[in-house]
Amino acid sequence: MQESNNKKRVLCLDRENSIRSQMAEAFIRFYGSDKFDVFSGGTEPQPIHPLTIQVMNEVGISLDQQHSKTAQIFFGHSAFHFALMVSHPSETNCPRLFPGALRIERWPNQNPLADQLTAEEQLTLFRSIRDRIQKQAQTWVQMQRDIETGIFSKKLIPVATTQH
Repeated sequence: MQESNNKKRVLCLDRENSIRSQMAEAFIRFYGSDKFDVFSGGTEPQPIHPLTIQVMNEVGISLDQQHSKTAQIFFGHSAFHFALMVSHPSETNCPRLFPGALRIERWPNQNPLADQLTAEEQLTLFRSIRDRIQKQAQTWVQMQRDIETGIFSKKLIPVATTQH
């Protein structure tokens, strides 16, 4: 497995590689660039959506160095520690697995382009998805750090216990 500076390789996947996987790539890079080399791809890549760029800029993260690409460029060339599927499982033509990944995780997020919405509603939905993916990325990066160190963060959500 190719690694630079002993970083773990992460691939964020969805269908278009224009919204959710771009957000996930940027947030993991922002929170975990010291531990992870992160990439993204899609099965049917489209240019990065303008609202993706806008809502990421709103939280101070530029996508200027990212571009949409097909996941096929990674097949057979690069092994990954993690493949993160960021689309909703009910969507068609979305990646379900990635053969070059040691571990596949699912971060189900709805497609903000799936419904007919007004421009204002669409922007609100993009922001909501951005905020959700940001929390997913923060939690995931922290959990990976905790697993590596064996010191678990007190900020994690406690697990509910059942009463006997």
